[in-house]
Amino acid sequence: MPQILAAATFHDSSKTAFFIAAGVLVAWALLISAAGIRGSVFPNSPAQGRLVMAISAALVVATAAMGVVTSKTPPATHPYDTGAVTNGVAPALTPVVNIEKGALALSADPQGRLAFSATALVAPSSHVAIAFLNQSPLGHNVTIANSSGKVLGATPTFTGGTKTLSLNLPPGTYTFYCSVPGHEGAGMKGTLTVR
Repeated sequence: MPQILAAATFHDSSKTAFFIAAGVLVAWALLISAAGIRGSVFPNSPAQGRLVMAISAALVVATAAMGVVTSKTPPATHPYDTGAVTNGVAPALTPVVNIEKGALALSADPQGRLAFSATALVAPSSHVAIAFLNQSPLGHNVTIANSSGKVLGATPTFTGGTKTLSLNLPPGTYTFYCSVPGHEGAGMKGTLTVR
């Protein structure tokens, strides 16, 4: 019975029929085992023996059938749709933005594609300012993390307008990305080099 409870904790609702059939089969096996252990003669007659075998076989077949039927039902997924139509054309990216004075300029793709305007930024000093423009219909942010993945700073997630992230960072290499779920994995990330 603990196996059923553990399995029920980690299943999606499409597998319920299988778990019920498996639970009934386990309960039947335990009942027959207990009857066999307690009774000196079990089954009491050939007809009772055939009945026990028929019920056992039916339960095994039903459980196996439920396993096959529910294994073909994939769990429900909810695809992420940005609403953007790219027609297979990737956004134009500026490979490096290097601004000697003022803030580093970074923007989100205004058509809603999950991309920044640059994949690399270079800051000439430890005082780093990133002016992030988001004219996309989707909410985005800019998050800075060090090489161990520790978040050092971030803009709020927003749509429309510009937010500036200012940090004092020692020279080194950092990662900038959008921390909205799924955006970094889709390509909204890059490298920040502080000189």
